[in-house]
Amino acid sequence: MSIRQQPAARRTAIVLLHGLCSTPDELLTVQSALRGSGYPVHPMRVDGYSFDAAAPVQHAAPYEHWLDAVEAQVKMLRAQHDRVLLVGISAGSSLALGAAIRCGSDVDALVLMSTTLRFDGWAIPRTHMLLPLALYTPLGRLWQYRERPPYGVKNERVRAWIERELRQRKVSSAGSALIGVGHLREHDRLIRHVRRNLRRVQCASVLALHAQQDEVASVANLDILARGLRCKAFRSVVLPDSYHMITIDNDRHQVARETVAFADAVAHCTPDTSGMPVASAALSIRSSFLA
Repeated sequence: MSIRQQPAARRTAIVLLHGLCSTPDELLTVQSALRGSGYPVHPMRVDGYSFDAAAPVQHAAPYEHWLDAVEAQVKMLRAQHDRVLLVGISAGSSLALGAAIRCGSDVDALVLMSTTLRFDGWAIPRTHMLLPLALYTPLGRLWQYRERPPYGVKNERVRAWIERELRQRKVSSAGSALIGVGHLREHDRLIRHVRRNLRRVQCASVLALHAQQDEVASVANLDILARGLRCKAFRSVVLPDSYHMITIDNDRHQVARETVAFADAVAHCTPDTSGMPVASAALSIRSSFLA
């Protein structure tokens, strides 16, 4: 059977991009739902971005190398499929946006989860404004970020499981126990690049999923997307019962359903009737939560 004769889902490749210094386990619920719907799904591990269980110390590569890896994957999949959709969570959303800027029309659509273009959630301390001193001066050479409760998770049972995972090994489904300055600096550089170039994203459709109670990045990040992107259709969904890691928290099943429904619309080239022009998207962010 030729590519053109295959079902629409099989002709739509989906790339999954996990968070900073973490693993594809963050997106297992979404991966399972998409594969169950017939999509070829490609969870990525990126050298110098993903957590490397075999490495005694995690070394970060320049963010441009991260984008190189995603671009190579997109080009390979584009040669084999009609459409390519990128799905990212947290820093993975920044990576998806950066890849869309780099790849232009080779990326057809984006699903952005817990997008963190500004760290302004309720758990971010005021001292965060001093972070550039740690990232860009010798003061931060020996500093590293240590993951701590609530681990991006509102569900207490899942949170307890994450704590056990972090005690037994260096990483959990919510990410690494420690993130070094190198990874944080390159992520900061990626965010700055993305915010400067949001208007260059060419894909037609974007779905943004975000928790109302995100402790890392507030829903104001949706407004940054809505005002900065110039895609034809932007839809935001604000989730009522999760923190930052929406793919493993209380709203994970809704996240999976929304992602599959969006992929179906992209695969069948049907307009998302719940979508809206970017110019008016910001006005409906709050109403998405209240609906």
